[in-house]
Amino acid sequence: MKFYNLNKHLHCPNYIGSKPMGFALITSVRGERIDDILPVPVMIFVISGKIKLCYHKNAETVVNAGEMVTAVFAEESYAEAMEDSVCMRLYVQGDGLDFCHRIVNSDLLLKRIEHSGKQGVTLPMIPEIHSIVRQMTGYITDGLLCCEVHAMKQRELAAVLQAYYRPSDLLPFIAPIYDPNARFYNDVMRLANDYLPVKEMASLLNMSYPTFIRYFRKVFKETPMEWQSKHRMKRLTDMLRNTARTEQEIADELKFSTVQNMRSFCKSKCGQTPAQIRNA
Repeated sequence: MKFYNLNKHLHCPNYIGSKPMGFALITSVRGERIDDILPVPVMIFVISGKIKLCYHKNAETVVNAGEMVTAVFAEESYAEAMEDSVCMRLYVQGDGLDFCHRIVNSDLLLKRIEHSGKQGVTLPMIPEIHSIVRQMTGYITDGLLCCEVHAMKQRELAAVLQAYYRPSDLLPFIAPIYDPNARFYNDVMRLANDYLPVKEMASLLNMSYPTFIRYFRKVFKETPMEWQSKHRMKRLTDMLRNTARTEQEIADELKFSTVQNMRSFCKSKCGQTPAQIRNA
């Protein structure tokens, strides 16, 4: 399978390991499969062909052209092309899709999450969904490398879903997105800008240190320190290039003890000083 990602900002905090969150275009030939799938909520839109999603033993879903599905994959899960196929994949960012109160707090949704392990409920893509998928395909093939587009189009997708689909059809479709096992990523992202010691992060999430490390490596595909460094470098670069803040103000914002420590960090991570990045 070949992946064409909209988000190619190498230091973007929305990356998990080497995998960018958000939208990607996927092409595959019959028989190809992928099993390195992140354990975070994913939506798959099949533009053409046919895809089989295998979650674990005796649990699978076939998604045909013109259909979409949501899921959270486990370690032994994989996706296989049953025909030559073109798909759009969305690793959902943040706390799921931005639905209104009547959708996400529905008693039916909560009950389904708590008592049902079933996932892979498909829905047909109506013209409004096709329009979003076509637009994202165009952005990706045209080389629009802007990670901000992901959040904007994800919000539009949520608005279209809740406006055009009946709640009775929508609730079982979106239930996997709100699986408690997928919330670890969101919990970590809420602490991302605090740059806390790893043991303190684990404590805030009511986890032992070994358990936190194990979950972190499983979800983010790297250590907490590696991920924090990448996240901090992305924010540092953005502030230098897109704001008029002084180096002292940026160092304070990013929790560096001194400006010199920030300069040393910057030099070690990208080989440039803050001044060189700002003037590039």
